[in-house]
Parts: sequence; structure tokens; C-alpha cells
Amino acid sequence: MLSRLAARRSGGDPGRRASWRSRLLLAYPAGVSTDSSTRTTPDGDGGARRPGAPALTVRPATEADWPALWPIVEAVVREGETYTYPIDLTSEAARELWLERPPGATVLAEAGGEVLGTAKMGPNRPGNGAHVGTASFMVAPQARGRGVARALGEHVVAWHRERGYRGIQFNAVVETNAAAVHLWRSLGFRTVGIVPGAFRSPSHGYVGLRVMYLDLVGEQS
Repeated sequence: MLSRLAARRSGGDPGRRASWRSRLLLAYPAGVSTDSSTRTTPDGDGGARRPGAPALTVRPATEADWPALWPIVEAVVREGETYTYPIDLTSEAARELWLERPPGATVLAEAGGEVLGTAKMGPNRPGNGAHVGTASFMVAPQARGRGVARALGEHVVAWHRERGYRGIQFNAVVETNAAAVHLWRSLGFRTVGIVPGAFRSPSHGYVGLRVMYLDLVGEQS
């Protein structure tokens, strides 16, 4: 994934924020209610929870959740197939990067008390670009294929819609991450461009990065 230094701002409407904090921002690739603070969804991409399986809940993440989040973040970072975080990223540095401050947010997905995945979201750019959001996602290796990414994706889309964002932009979806590309397309994202050879995959060599976008204004017209 592509990385950039960004400054994050606090509070208010996404188009009127100031005082951004400097930090590395990465975009992934990656139930809906009128209140996005907590959502419970079926466990599975097909919408049906496995018999006897606990419900999957998406809720805000706090500093106290970091010990449960770090193994997920560490596994994805060490794998090196979806992010350009340093392979030797420490827990302390990762916590600073992943736990968003307002106006952004970080959430986790859990089932039966087990944390299975996490996402962070907020403005894609400061200033006059703050009306478009972005997000990053990580799922525990043992939880992949269980609908965790879909639940997080649906939560992220609803979060942006409720706050008046005009769209969501994923800046760097690795071209070989077929599952993520398929998921984002199923949620309405489209590829608006591909940067050829922009990501060096340990398994596939130099591969492209997709810029994917979901229009939240056109869907209402």
C-alpha cells in the first residue's frame, strides 16, 4: 500500500477541521443502523450466521483494547502483502498509527469475546479534501472467510454516510488482493485508476495498486 505523511485535525464537520496531527496514513486493500457506535451482524459473507456461532459485533476500540488488537496488526504487517508499514513495526508505533483520534475513529469486530478484526476511518485528506473519507482494515488470519471484513466494511460505509461525507476513497488496494477487490466491489466501490508496479509484494513481485471509490452523493440522487 501507499503511505503518506498526513496531519489529522480534531472535531467538527469533515470539511472544516483544523489542527491535524502528523502521522502515517495507509488505506487498506481492504448490521447497519442509524447509530454507528455499535453494530451486530450475522457471521458470514452470505448473511447467515453458522448454527451456534456467536454474533459478530462491531464496536469502538479504545486504548484498553490494544493488547487484543496488536496480534492482528502484527500478523498483517509481518505478512507484508497489503501494507507498506515497516516489517519490524513495534507495538508502540503501531498503536499510534492505528488508534485514530477525532474526527476519525477506530473500531473492532468481536464474537464471543474474541477480537477478530479492526478498521480505522476518517477524512482522506485535510482541508478542502476532508469531505471524502478513507479507511483501513485488518482481519486476524484465523478469522478470514468468516464475514469479518464485510461487517467492518458495512460499518465503515454507514459511518461515513451518517457523517455527511460525499464519498470514500481507498488509496491503495493491492491488485493481487482479489478477495478485497471483490468485497469492495460488492459494497459499491469502483476502480478509478491503477498505479502499475507501485507495490512490491513478497509473493508476486511488483504489482499494481488500485484506487477505489464509493460515491455517497450519487446514491441519494
